[in-house]
Amino acid sequence: MLDDTLGIGAVLMAAGAGGLSDGLLALLLLSEEMIMHRTLLAVFAVAACSPCLAASEELGYPRLAMWWPDSHRQSVADLARYDLIAWGTWEKEETLVELKRRVPAQVHLVSISLTETSFDSWKSRGELMRQIPAEWFLTQCGSRLREPVDAAQTQIPVESIAGQGGKPLFAVGDRLACEYETMRVVGVDAATRTLQVERGDVRPASAHVAGVRIAAHITFWPGTWVMNLSTVCPRVTADPAVGPETWVEWGLRRLLRENVRDGLCVDRVEDGQSWLVPSFGRTIDPDCSNRDLKGDYATFNRAWAEGIRSTYLPRLRDMLRGKPMISNTSGAFADLLNGCIFEAFPGNWSQHPDSYRESWASRAIGDHGLFAAVAHNVPASMSWVETYESQAAPSPDGSRHVPNPFKSPGFVPNYRRMRWGLTTALVAGALFSYEMHTEGHGSLGLMWFDEYDNAGQGRHYLGLPTGPAIVVTDLEAAGRVYRRDFQNGIVVCNPSDREVTVPLGGSFRLIKGVQVPDVNSGQTVASVTIGPMDGRILLR
Repeated sequence: MLDDTLGIGAVLMAAGAGGLSDGLLALLLLSEEMIMHRTLLAVFAVAACSPCLAASEELGYPRLAMWWPDSHRQSVADLARYDLIAWGTWEKEETLVELKRRVPAQVHLVSISLTETSFDSWKSRGELMRQIPAEWFLTQCGSRLREPVDAAQTQIPVESIAGQGGKPLFAVGDRLACEYETMRVVGVDAATRTLQVERGDVRPASAHVAGVRIAAHITFWPGTWVMNLSTVCPRVTADPAVGPETWVEWGLRRLLRENVRDGLCVDRVEDGQSWLVPSFGRTIDPDCSNRDLKGDYATFNRAWAEGIRSTYLPRLRDMLRGKPMISNTSGAFADLLNGCIFEAFPGNWSQHPDSYRESWASRAIGDHGLFAAVAHNVPASMSWVETYESQAAPSPDGSRHVPNPFKSPGFVPNYRRMRWGLTTALVAGALFSYEMHTEGHGSLGLMWFDEYDNAGQGRHYLGLPTGPAIVVTDLEAAGRVYRRDFQNGIVVCNPSDREVTVPLGGSFRLIKGVQVPDVNSGQTVASVTIGPMDGRILLR
């Protein structure tokens, strides 16, 4: 049985012991949908030879991660089984201390984000958060006050109710940013160009002069507002001693002062935000000009990506002083991160299985996909496949919550989806987690599978890869089938839409499991038949 105390942190420590240069050890945070077969194999080969794998001779696969487990209710014994955990800032400190005592190499990352601000932050850090000017929020096209308003009136006169082509600027339910106040729209009178509002909805009511901008916030995640990380974010003086700043500059300086433990898990580091329209907002007004971009957000997306690349990630790197940083990103910033989390893999929030294979092709072997990320991450790579039981996303207003069947009698997880995600992670050389849903992550329940520890025989049981992944079956338009050899077994991943039978070139033994004995039968085989969008682990 392999030693259960090993964790991915051993990779970092081994890298340091291996005599790598300071430049490699420092965290240098600075399309075609399908890539050609030979390019793909070259990427696999780079990943196989990356310092993060070569540096650790003791940490095998599978390598497991978990985002937001419950340190207050879940047992230390269960939590100790993961190599990497991304925690919130609300955790039970005694649990984390005991985990580090039991598993010193387990990596503990703190989850943070400047892409959104949570209403909870306004409650716990009211005075500090009320210093944020309206210009730093990513808002929709708005208008300006037509007349002065005092702190009590609920009828707000504005210059315009509609924008170009009659597109509404305001709607019932909108939360509005007006200087340092939040208003909530309860009625719109187009004839008089007047908004009926609730005052001081989140931020306190105050008087405003005529001509002040008023615009609707953009909410993606329930209870949050999207912030402006782009290079066109207006510079505003929030602290006279410092002078004009952007949101990123002020936020990093004033908000990120917590204990970052072993490093950071930075939420929502994306290469653009135009996808917010129209599902989460009617428009985006990145420079607060009230100018409708008419759906042409290419320039804004470039400004957003440049803000991430030139300011956000480099400044986080400086603050971390060599500690690792990962993010649930597309892979566009893989060279600046220690790992990219491919969340909701492979469906990318789609609830239509017919789209999963196409999504896998883009998110696994695309230009910014998983394999490219593992190859280009700052050593040591901590890229991570995060697969959900439920692909549904919560509604922005918080009215639609996804049920959690984890504790329901008779609950059976989607074993095939888990195997597909896990075998994808294994052929790429990535971490893996299987969680109930994005709304709660690991706190909703920790599922454990026969494939995680060879049905109780020990974690990291496959050992290290002995070579790059290879294509063993090419079904052309239907997809390809991949294999990767490890010291103690092999992994076969079938992302295609067809059942395939793969000759193994020798005898291998299936895991002898208890959860799905028809799949993990313990039989010795010379070939394996795998259904569409599925995978297998076999032992030597």
